[in-house]
Amino acid sequence: MNTEPARPEPDSPPVKPEMSGEPVTRQQVAVRRSPKFGNFATVGALLGAIAAFVATVSIPRDLEYARANGFAEYSQLQIFGFLLLIGLVLGIGIALTVAILLDRRSSRRRRIVEADRVDVQKAPDVGTHVNSETIETASAPALEQNPPHLPPTTNEGKA
Repeated sequence: MNTEPARPEPDSPPVKPEMSGEPVTRQQVAVRRSPKFGNFATVGALLGAIAAFVATVSIPRDLEYARANGFAEYSQLQIFGFLLLIGLVLGIGIALTVAILLDRRSSRRRRIVEADRVDVQKAPDVGTHVNSETIETASAPALEQNPPHLPPTTNEGKA
């Protein structure tokens, strides 16, 4: 008992799929790889946030020196917030700059290939004119005569 589908004979001509009536044209297109800018921005933001955290933890705080010299006193959370803002802006900016440079580099490596262009027609909406005929929707009397089959609903056994 063999469950594999029958394979065509090697000498038989290839079977062509039936065309659905849409016009097909061949066209030359440029194909290239390009970076995803959103991914670069996300990685830049994460690296900026990590850098802000490391800088916040590694900067020593000397409150006595700040009080003696008239500097403002900031909590460690406030310092982290300032550095996070700066880190996010710089991280995203640097990452997007790298993405732009990679995008320009990839545009030099583009290839020209031929592709099939298929023009697909949108299916007509219900109730619109098609070749001077109207597609009719189901009316209320028709639904009463042939109601849709729905599964039965019961509340038995529920408290």
